[in-house]
Amino acid sequence: MSRLSYTERVNEDPIILMDGATGTELQQRGFELASPGWSAAAIRETPETLLEIHQDYVNAGAEIITANTFRTHARNLQETMWKNDARLLTQEAVDIARQASNKFTYVAGSVAPLEDCYSPQLTPSKTELEVEHSQHIQNLVEAGVDVVLIETQITIREAFIAASCCDQLGVPFMVSFTCGRDGDLLSGEPLDQAILEVLPFSPEAVLFNCLPVDEISAKLDVVIKLNESSRMGSRIRPGAYANTGRLMRDGTWESTEGEYPAVYAEFATTWKELGIKLIGGCCGTTPEHIESVHKTLYGNSPR
Repeated sequence: MSRLSYTERVNEDPIILMDGATGTELQQRGFELASPGWSAAAIRETPETLLEIHQDYVNAGAEIITANTFRTHARNLQETMWKNDARLLTQEAVDIARQASNKFTYVAGSVAPLEDCYSPQLTPSKTELEVEHSQHIQNLVEAGVDVVLIETQITIREAFIAASCCDQLGVPFMVSFTCGRDGDLLSGEPLDQAILEVLPFSPEAVLFNCLPVDEISAKLDVVIKLNESSRMGSRIRPGAYANTGRLMRDGTWESTEGEYPAVYAEFATTWKELGIKLIGGCCGTTPEHIESVHKTLYGNSPR
């Protein structure tokens, strides 16, 4: 029997398990994330470590592996030795993720904010966003991803434009937002408005990432209310992949109880009860977190 397309798979009832962090896992395995290349540098400098990370997530039960394309936009590579290699690096990152895959695995292509993920005031102009996201997403399509993951979105403008680019290229995509403790995007824009802005492009799911585990449920409540609203023409499929800590205002990292895989899995159980359909991990999570979630949600060890 042939494998279902990603769109067919996501329309099934069972929860889809995503992978966990790549950047912080590279750090844990001895690769320094440094400017200007950040995680993109690993594609050329330590591809074997990157492959190992993807393989460990597959072995932990992840059904979606996110290729290491978070920083392979041309803008992000401009000050590196690979400034003309955005397309090639994107292809190589997807190829590495595909090597780690099995017949049950889907490869997602990451689309991050063009600028710093915690600085909405740096979001580029409409024209820059349209040109650069269109090119990056085209690179992902040519590389053969199963789905595009527009993630860590902190402004409505950028999320809307990235979603519109996916729609124009006809590639299935998901959108994931990052919010402050007040529940709004980091730009200060209302979360419900942000979700409603991208819905006309028919995302496969709306997710939340780069948040501490104890802040996810409140964001899911927003989706529940929107799904109950008469304004909705179709139901939103929600998802979440949280951090094991939180970034403090002074730039330091504060660990939370989510750093313990078993505790993280308990939170995932709560998300499941709230109707979530996709669960994974963001900063600080490891293959052990994903395996623990798999055992808790499915009641057995990974395939």
